[in-house]
Parts: sequence; structure tokens; C-alpha cells
Amino acid sequence: MALPEFKKVFAHEVPVIDLSVLKSGDPAVYRDIAHRIAEASHTMGFFYVVNHGMPASRIDAMFDVARRFFALPLEEKMAIRLALSDKYRGYLPFKMMGADPSLKGNLHEAFQIHTELPPDHPAVLAGKPLHGANQWPASLPELKVAMLDYFRDMSALSQTFLRMFAVGLDLPPDSFTRYFQCPMMQLRIMHYPPQEPTESGDHLGTRPHTDSGAFTFLAQDEVGGLEILSPAGDWITVPPLRGSFVMNIGEMMKIWTDGMYAATPHRVINRYGLERYSMPFFATPDFDAVITPLLSNPDREKAAEMPRFATSVAGDRPITCGEILTYLYGRIWPSTKVQRVDA
Repeated sequence: MALPEFKKVFAHEVPVIDLSVLKSGDPAVYRDIAHRIAEASHTMGFFYVVNHGMPASRIDAMFDVARRFFALPLEEKMAIRLALSDKYRGYLPFKMMGADPSLKGNLHEAFQIHTELPPDHPAVLAGKPLHGANQWPASLPELKVAMLDYFRDMSALSQTFLRMFAVGLDLPPDSFTRYFQCPMMQLRIMHYPPQEPTESGDHLGTRPHTDSGAFTFLAQDEVGGLEILSPAGDWITVPPLRGSFVMNIGEMMKIWTDGMYAATPHRVINRYGLERYSMPFFATPDFDAVITPLLSNPDREKAAEMPRFATSVAGDRPITCGEILTYLYGRIWPSTKVQRVDA
């Protein structure tokens, strides 16, 4: 028995989008970058973003506070576990399982937040599912400050990319931003222990999946472990590139674009003998946003041939973001208790 096979690649084999050229303010340069983003989203579904405006020192500081959180005693982390929240926010212990017995627990621990809303927010007062406040560790108040600041800045960067994703398809710039008025954004910090090459592979750092939202920004530490399913059908690495974000397309953007943007399957296997940390930010639209194609893909049949996972969304009828999230969250994560798998 052994961990699944993969192929190593160099960072430049995954597209790199450099946003520094946007400082010129030239509309032609903006359209060129937007079309390059669209091409990468179509062919690979993954790409690096550099010179995005978030200093590497700021990302490093977030990793520092994330490591401090995961170093807390287990009982303190379990006091704010996700299973205590009906809004799917909080700490996820190793190998936590949801309602689907066919899904094996992931070999990571995580802590996640959604948009922080006060008790008097209209959506909270109306009892709208998944809306409200986050859980926070009592002994690490700086985590709340750091994550909410980072969350705010990543939300702003998401708006920039929503416009470019539209322009890259020659759609009006507000084609996607109009679905992000009170969005279901999510920030997660994650910790992966190293895995031995001789392990059975029954439990991976993160099992193969696609992301449910519109798109994801991922900050990686220097260890690595992210692997994606290439167009050729091979699992390939996406090596760390300091100061970059790795971006990938999610299920909702795939449906909006009728498969012109690819929601590429990916997984995490920490093969490198060191503790790994990462921070994905999931750009997810309003709870009531309708997810249905906004244009017609002339190559729809080819797009439909991608492998399907527990997180895949059929897209065969108009469906809301809220319907997708409540179904997938309920299937993947426990809502009433934490189940542990030790084998």
C-alpha cells in the first residue's frame, strides 16, 4: 500500500497572472489580463496570481497566527468546534466526518469563518440559514482581528476578479458582482501533518474534490501538497510560489459560464515531512443568488465529461447558492456532533 501517485511540475507550468501591469490604468491592458484569466480558467481552472496587492509579510503574519491557533490545547479548540454551530463555523478536528458514510475523513484540522454579521442584521433577524456571528477562541483574541481584516481585504480583491472574470468572457463587468451584495464568503485556516509514503492512502490531507463556490484564493506555506487533476488526466503538483495566491474555479462559476470555466478537481497530500499550513478564501455569492448559465458554451459536452465528486453540482436546473451550500455542508460536515475515525 502507498499514497496515490502524482507528477511533479515546475511552477511556470501552471499559468501565472501578474497584476502589476494594471497600475497603468490602460483599458486595453485590463482587457488583455481579463482574457488571460479567462483562458487559464478555461484550460486549467487553476492559476497563480502575483503582485495582487497583499504584501507577503501580511500573508506571513496570518500564517503565524494560524500556527498559534492550532498549537492551542485540543479542549480549547473543541470548545468552538463546528458541530456546535448551526452555521457551519468553527473548528474542524482531524478526520471529522459528515452524514455521508462513503466519504472518508480528511487528515487535516481547520478553523473557518463566514461573513461576520451582528445580531441586528436583517438576515440574522429573519433567521436566514448560515447567517450570523462566528465562534472565536477565548485565549487568542488576535485571531479574530487578523482573520476579519484579512477577510475584508480578500473580499475586496474578489470584487476585482469578479469583474475581470466577466470582461474575460466579453460580458458586462457587473455580470457576477450583482450576485455578491451580502455574499457567503468563507475563510479557512488549515493544518496538515506529514504523511509517510507507505501509508495506505485511505485518508488524504484533503480528499479529491471541487470547490462549491465561485472561485477560491489559496495562500500556501513553503511546504506544498496541493495537487490538481490536469487536462491530460494526471495528478500534478502546484508548488508554493512565495507571495502568490493560487486561484481556482468553483462549481458555481462553472455553472454560470456553462462549463467555459473549469472547476478542476484537486486534493492535498502532505508528502514532504513537515507540518503544512494553508489559507483558502472562498468567494461565494449571496444565499439567494440563482446559479444558472449566463451564456451558452459551444463545447458543453466536453465540459460535462469532467470527473464528478461529492462536491459536484449538476447544474441541470436553476438552483440557489443557499440550496447548494445547505445540501453540501449537511452531507460533508456534521451539524450536531463530531464523529472521529481513528483507523
